[in-house]
Amino acid sequence: MSAPVVVVGDALLDVDVEGRVERTSPDADVPVLDVTREIARPGGAGLAAVLLAARGVPVTFVTALADDDSGARLRVLLDRALTLVDGPATGGTVVKCRWRCAERPLLRTDKGLGEPAARFADRVVPALAGAVERAGAVLVSDYGRGVAANPGVRAVLADAVRRGIPVVWDPHPRGPEPVPGVRVATPNLAEADRAAGRSGAGGPRLEAGTAGRRLLGLWECAAVVVTTGERGAVLARPRTRCVTVAAPRVRGGDPCGAGDAFAGRLAALLADGARLDDAVRGAVESAAGFVGGGGAGTVDWDGAGWRQVRASVPVGAAAR
Repeated sequence: MSAPVVVVGDALLDVDVEGRVERTSPDADVPVLDVTREIARPGGAGLAAVLLAARGVPVTFVTALADDDSGARLRVLLDRALTLVDGPATGGTVVKCRWRCAERPLLRTDKGLGEPAARFADRVVPALAGAVERAGAVLVSDYGRGVAANPGVRAVLADAVRRGIPVVWDPHPRGPEPVPGVRVATPNLAEADRAAGRSGAGGPRLEAGTAGRRLLGLWECAAVVVTTGERGAVLARPRTRCVTVAAPRVRGGDPCGAGDAFAGRLAALLADGARLDDAVRGAVESAAGFVGGGGAGTVDWDGAGWRQVRASVPVGAAAR
């Protein structure tokens, strides 16, 4: 059986609305989408958590949820897959809605803040500390909404580092730096380039290994893995050469959610005792397979877990 993993981060509600366009609006020259299907799934750190759980990993997910209709809907989607530990959020549930016709995007709308509210730490820190004690690894999936920046949460994560529990930190440009000493941070190349502080705005982007090496010192991490999309990833560690892990070739696909698939698989492999090099290779393979399978847009509830399936549900039935 896989070792338990604790996922800490910001939960979003992802909604795909699909339909047909056969006419334009009479009062404005815009297409009218006749909606045929609506698919709702956990997004943000919630996606990373449910993808892990679908692999048979026992997952405890620590997040902030708002007391609104979208928050209630998201709670149902999460509760069926994992152990949920949540504190209050303010500013409404973050909902990212993609409107599509014939699998092509028409528009995306975002709403909500989803920021931890007063007494968030009081609600989650005791349960978080208990879950970390039993965990094989911790994944911090930061989406810049404030869960990873909470002082109480960071204190528990710092304690996990001191005790030698592998902590994987998937950063966000609007989020805080990792707590010092995490086992590995997983920025993508754009994030690493920005965080490493390259000189000359608009100049050439830093090479992945160079950015990773700079972040080792800036973030005080044991290792940094810079993901490079279809090329794979580059692993940087102190006093050793960078290791490039090539990704399997994928035809087509959708990269949405690939970072969540990568970081989650990396945490699960480390929880089970894998060497970091081997864990990075396994995570790259998992992310490539996820992209080739159609990305986050193909994730749906199959009766037992949130997996890449192409079934959808009628409008209004997604949270039942």
